[in-house]
Amino acid sequence: MSGPTPPTIPAPNLPQPLRPTTSDLPTKGIAFSIMGSFLLTLNDTIAKFLTADWPVGEIMALRGTVILFVIIGLLQLKGRMSALRIQNKTAMGVRALAITAATFTFLTALSLMPMADALAIVFISPVFSTLLAIVILQETVGWRRWIAMAVGFVGVFIALNPGGLLSDAPAAYGWQVAMLPLVTALLTAIRDVSSRRLVSGDDSLAIMFYTVLAVVISGYTTVTAGSWQMPGLFDIALILGAAAFMFGAYFFQIESFRFAPVNLVAPFRYISLIFAAGMGYAIWNDIPTWNMALGSIIIVASGLVIWWRERQGAANPTEAEKMEPRP
Repeated sequence: MSGPTPPTIPAPNLPQPLRPTTSDLPTKGIAFSIMGSFLLTLNDTIAKFLTADWPVGEIMALRGTVILFVIIGLLQLKGRMSALRIQNKTAMGVRALAITAATFTFLTALSLMPMADALAIVFISPVFSTLLAIVILQETVGWRRWIAMAVGFVGVFIALNPGGLLSDAPAAYGWQVAMLPLVTALLTAIRDVSSRRLVSGDDSLAIMFYTVLAVVISGYTTVTAGSWQMPGLFDIALILGAAAFMFGAYFFQIESFRFAPVNLVAPFRYISLIFAAGMGYAIWNDIPTWNMALGSIIIVASGLVIWWRERQGAANPTEAEKMEPRP
């Protein structure tokens, strides 16, 4: 015989643990993207400082060697050395070669022109990426993005000021030197398009490892040129700092995608122009010419329009695209 049913005791009204609200997450993603851009600018600043006395190949080799040791150390700690096996070797090879050449052209540009100028021209890469996606990936593009691409190239023409057509006092480095970051932008676009061909099974650290490995190998091949020098303690500290800033930038860029979609946080990378202009003025007293400033605004505007149109039906970015914002 069963007894009376015990009365139901209401659960105590305990305070619930705090959780980030939906509106907090995009803000955090944007903040991480800005921090990543700032760290990349610090890396570029150190690289430009080193190019005054060091050959570009030596900077590529030594900075990349530090990053390789960090990657191997992380894989060892996690017991994931098997992650270095890759599936799409062709796309990985194209991507590694593209970023290797882009690193060389970008560092060379930094040695010859203001950092903000070089970065502004590199930001034309979304236009090249769109064009390559049309040709290689058979993607369709609407009329708004075609106009944005055309406007972007107008911005590049204004920034380059070929032959001093737009100003009686063209930049001291000349438009021929300014072609270096333009080539960097094209190579960066090739990297991005090849990244879309990488299968999702390839590990992010493996993608980064082989990319950096290609840069390091190409850097060490320049030792036969005879221009390498033995680094001092201060130089070693700068190399370690540049590697730490670059790796930290990649970390914040990756984390930004955990809290917000790529098409929301990516435009905030343009804030690098402000950081670069500030660093350039504070350290080298660099002041952009009027045509470079106007061209930069037009280039950024065209890139924002392209990103806005892609956001309408954008897919998630590959891990490869998250790993490397720029050379």
